[in-house]
Amino acid sequence: MLHVFVNDGGLLRWAREATDEAAPLPEAAVWLDLINPTADELAQAEALIGASLPTREQMAEIEESSRLRVTGGTLTMTVTALVWADTDEPRIATVSFVLAGRRLVTIHDIDPQALLAFRRRATHGQVAASRGELVLAALVDGMVDRTSAVLRRTGVELDVLNRRFFRGRKLRSRGETLDDSQTLKRIGHAGHLIGKARVSLASLTRMTDFLARGDGWNSGKATRRWAKTTLQDLRGLDQYARFLAGKVALALDTALGQINVEQNEIVKIVSVLTVLLFPPTLVASIGGMNFSDMPGSDSPFGYPSTLLLMVLSALLPMIYVRLKRWM
Repeated sequence: MLHVFVNDGGLLRWAREATDEAAPLPEAAVWLDLINPTADELAQAEALIGASLPTREQMAEIEESSRLRVTGGTLTMTVTALVWADTDEPRIATVSFVLAGRRLVTIHDIDPQALLAFRRRATHGQVAASRGELVLAALVDGMVDRTSAVLRRTGVELDVLNRRFFRGRKLRSRGETLDDSQTLKRIGHAGHLIGKARVSLASLTRMTDFLARGDGWNSGKATRRWAKTTLQDLRGLDQYARFLAGKVALALDTALGQINVEQNEIVKIVSVLTVLLFPPTLVASIGGMNFSDMPGSDSPFGYPSTLLLMVLSALLPMIYVRLKRWM
């Protein structure tokens, strides 16, 4: 799918008429957004910018020299963006930015939330951007803000979990459920999400550092200034992500420790009950033997005395356990 946005008096306007694959794209185009593009759409974009676009194999490369390069005045940058962060299966998607003159081309198979939101605002004519560099800055800012919001939300959830752990089960809130399996799943999901966010932050950091240096590419002062500011934000977010990763480790250790303590408590209770029930069981077993010559079998007090002995053999160990505070 190809979305074409042109410069209309300093504002981005969606060129709805640029849908014919056989017709050339408008010269006023500033931003070309390619979502899982076809070969014809790639050819259209390449004809307009006068440069080749990265293939899927090139976008999948992990070497920095392959992801960040300048070729014939065309700047190609590939980053990984956090997608599906609001679902149970967060992922990272590859997004390529190709800056050729005043035009920007973005290529991606999955639509990140930041690009989708920016495209919606641009469709309604709410974005002021007359050059590709401005569109690039706005898109990267949106990706940074999105990742920041995900980390902030994950931090709040970890705070809730940690408060519950250290508050204890006796002081739990009304209506609070204590499902250990669900708690472990929440902790694992938070750690998985933070890991994906750190991968995205690392790629964005490399890209903005590349833009701030301006190696082999004549970027404007405003772009370099923006890149340096964004680079500071990304480094701060990476430190916050490291802090959250530590909280995930703490929450996981605490949860596993509490589960271990609860299991040990259950084993202790079962062991103590086994000891308490052993004496009356022994008395009942001896008293129930069917031998012809059993002491007290002919006595009218044999049965009551056996019951009394069973009760005493159960109460005395129980009193001892209570005095020792084993239960």
